[in-house]
Amino acid sequence: MLQILFILTVIIMTSSELSYPEARTNFSLKVEDNITGEDGLCIIVFCVVTIPESVSDPIRTTWFKGDPQNLSVEVSNFKRNIGFPQNEKECSFSINQLVQGKSDGEYRLKLEWGEGNMYIFPQTVNITVKELTQKPTINVPLLTAGEKAEISCKVPGDCLLPLADIVWTGIRPNNTRLGARGVPGRSEHFSIMTFYPKPEHHNTELTCTVTLQGRIRTESTVILKVRHSPVILNSSRCFVWGDELRCMCVSSAVPSPQISWPVLKDSTKHSSAVSVEENISISNISIPGFSKVSATVECVSENLIGATKMELQVHNHAERPQGKQEAITISILYKSSKTFPLGKS
Repeated sequence: MLQILFILTVIIMTSSELSYPEARTNFSLKVEDNITGEDGLCIIVFCVVTIPESVSDPIRTTWFKGDPQNLSVEVSNFKRNIGFPQNEKECSFSINQLVQGKSDGEYRLKLEWGEGNMYIFPQTVNITVKELTQKPTINVPLLTAGEKAEISCKVPGDCLLPLADIVWTGIRPNNTRLGARGVPGRSEHFSIMTFYPKPEHHNTELTCTVTLQGRIRTESTVILKVRHSPVILNSSRCFVWGDELRCMCVSSAVPSPQISWPVLKDSTKHSSAVSVEENISISNISIPGFSKVSATVECVSENLIGATKMELQVHNHAERPQGKQEAITISILYKSSKTFPLGKS
């Protein structure tokens, strides 16, 4: 009778891949069955294991892929074990630097304790790695010309130790530095570029390119919006046609500037028109009965950032354009304002 019982015990131990007879009913595992990650990034798999009271510490938990007796991949797990009952332990694990076609597969959990005791859970976690779709995240603060700015680019995912190279293009920074922050099991890695915006940086494309594991490239691009005080362009001018003064003031700023004419304070009869396009404001005024040909007229431009002014010399035109010809002249001046050099403020 004793010989028959011994044979049955050996058969049970072999078929269940364990060396602990009570493990069939006293071990349990809570874990997600299927996990999907992206090439070059990482995954975190959270799990909790319940163990018999007779199993004592230290207990080693190991996730693996392949034959239990000849492991092809072994993954170390991280433990916090905060807030768990006495008979439960965290068995979460992470796989960093995923490789499509290599990191995929079924993973199982192995427990080891005491002198050669081992239990392998029948549950599996199926991991699938797909192509990288995530992009870097660029964070741009409010930019003001002349003021120091820091723009950050976050590496995709939340891996602890990503193999990532970060390159900025579009603007030459004054300085760049790497940074990281995070919690156990998760982390954010980023590059911070420092520069001093100029008005000409407005509408500039800034690109952050991240290369993972030296083989996977992903990038994001933003268009910068730089606030700056007004600049009056050299295409601004004044003419006297017959006995009528005509002036045009062209100013560029972000946000779009407002234009005023102090000369209008002394004029009882005048007309004016303002148009705005792509952060350029154009103000046209007309004052009849103006005879001071050698005079100058002041144009004032301002927005929330600052203000500037320019003295415009009045030039004489012997003949005033009429009808369509006048409209064409104003249109030419308007278009040329976008290509003329900046005036002094």
